[in-house]
Amino acid sequence: MKEKLSSPAPVALIAPYPEMADLAKEICRDFEHPIVIAMGDLKEGLRKGKELIEKGVEVMISRGGTAKLLKEQFPIPVVEIQVTAYDILGALQKVKNRRQKIGIVGFENIIYGSEKLAGLLELNLTVFPIQREEQVPFILGQAKKNRIEVIIGDKVVVSQAAEFGQQSILIESGRESLLQSFHGAYEILSVVRSEAQKTKKHLDTLTQLKAVLDAVDDQLIILDANDRIQSCNPAASLTFRREGVEFIGSPFHLYPTDPLKEMKRKRTAQRNYLGYVQGKHVLLDYVPIEANGERTGTLIVGRSISKLQQAERKVRHELYLKGHVARYSFADILTEDERFQAVVNRAKSFSSAESTVLIIGETGTGKELFAQSIHQEKFGSERPFVAINCATLPEPLLESELFGYAPGAFTGARKEGKKGLFELAHGGTLLLDEISELPLNLQSRLLRVIEEREVQPIGDDKVIPIDVRIIATTNKYLSREVKEKRFRGDLFYRLNVLQLNVPPLRERGKDAYALFRHFILRINPKCQKRDLFDKDVETLLCNYQWPGNIRELKNLVERLANLTDNFNRKLRDLPKWVHEELQKPDEPEDTHLDLKQEDLNLKKMEQEWIKKISESSPSKKAELAKRLGISRTTLWKKIKLV
Repeated sequence: MKEKLSSPAPVALIAPYPEMADLAKEICRDFEHPIVIAMGDLKEGLRKGKELIEKGVEVMISRGGTAKLLKEQFPIPVVEIQVTAYDILGALQKVKNRRQKIGIVGFENIIYGSEKLAGLLELNLTVFPIQREEQVPFILGQAKKNRIEVIIGDKVVVSQAAEFGQQSILIESGRESLLQSFHGAYEILSVVRSEAQKTKKHLDTLTQLKAVLDAVDDQLIILDANDRIQSCNPAASLTFRREGVEFIGSPFHLYPTDPLKEMKRKRTAQRNYLGYVQGKHVLLDYVPIEANGERTGTLIVGRSISKLQQAERKVRHELYLKGHVARYSFADILTEDERFQAVVNRAKSFSSAESTVLIIGETGTGKELFAQSIHQEKFGSERPFVAINCATLPEPLLESELFGYAPGAFTGARKEGKKGLFELAHGGTLLLDEISELPLNLQSRLLRVIEEREVQPIGDDKVIPIDVRIIATTNKYLSREVKEKRFRGDLFYRLNVLQLNVPPLRERGKDAYALFRHFILRINPKCQKRDLFDKDVETLLCNYQWPGNIRELKNLVERLANLTDNFNRKLRDLPKWVHEELQKPDEPEDTHLDLKQEDLNLKKMEQEWIKKISESSPSKKAELAKRLGISRTTLWKKIKLV
């Protein structure tokens, strides 16, 4: 729908000829209301009228055929400028020889009453009425056959008479006619607005009520004093798969009647009654409608339990789960190997189950990619996917992250407390990455959460029910960890319900070459136009053992992009570069801290780390403190302790 533009006035004149427009402008100087003046005859006038309506004009003024067209095409009022006998006399006065044969041609609203002038003025006058613009050439031809010497008419007639070589005179509207139409237009505008306001006030209440009933998802039913259905909204109609009109006047029996009886007995609303309607659980409210102290009816509100649960998940998602979403699906898993495709199909079959999934595979094989894909297949992007790496956090911090804590549970805790990842993942999936690194103390708590489906925040005396699917990943054989007493056997068996073994890249046939080509083309799409991936590269990539798997392969492509000068233009020397990269020995970064294992604790690690950064960073202490997220005073104290 096109937006209405602002108009300088609510009334507009469509003038069919320039002299009328000039006269109107002159009249408007002394007229008390604004008038928009536009030029246009017939179809052109129609086009101008459409533009003016889009700008907000409410009443039109015009004459003759243009006025007739405006009335036929537009719903707004059109005030017609009346052509008087005085206007026609003005045109007749311009005839130089009154003995000439004169023809008056025009629409009936222009030439009405012209016949009488012929007798009064003793003129040789013939009247030719027209109904449509297309008739004008034919009528002018007839007039020429009848030896008519002078044509008198409106704009469309005069403009076409010249083409027939006929003398013509325009019937012009005078000042009085225009002024009268201006006053008439504003009188009509006042009436239109007044009636519109009355109609609006009269329908306002009913319109608003209907809008409310149609918009809400809750089922709304109104009963009269005799408990017969008076009205219901579309949501209630859809519940019973009937049209709302069928309910009117019917006895109330489709919803539970016990709360209705209790409401009548206690004369108070009955809320949150759990009912079972048409095979669905519904939360119902029964509210009495009263007038002058007497019950005149009942309002019943039914809320779908499933929609309430969806709303709860949405609130949780919007308030607490920003960023906790799965970004990958099975479509992102690339393979040309049949055995690996079987692993993908097995993972897809796990998606429909509710049980815990244990994903086993070497570092860099894409275990989290499988976890996100399983989540996406079952829940899509609407439900939360929360992930945590159990190897990256010390035990106290990991515990608070997983289970949350109550306000003031320990020194440094947030005043408002913190929700744990189990609670944040409610209704979705929690990924426990590197589960083998979970401390034994937390393993027992995790086992209880899995079995009881409830979590207790640190420092809180209440438990919170949760509905979470757990996916765990590991690069170790947990059965071996259980034998060596580093992992609880009962937790292992609880996690190992559905097991997915992700093979390393070296066991995936030609996938190393396929993935290499995929990563290259993603960085340099122009390579698709040329066959630059020869057999040497394919053989080299597929024979390499890839200890770092797909992560190592992706890092190789990134190094090539940064180290190879011609990477973005040509890959002629690519086999040589790949060979050099894959053959060079491991060169781990110098991130080792000079600490003995027995002296390794958080405080010393922090001191050594701050010392290392302070010595290597050219930044000022204020900038360094800002990067570390501490104050300059704290930084100074920590440096002094080192």
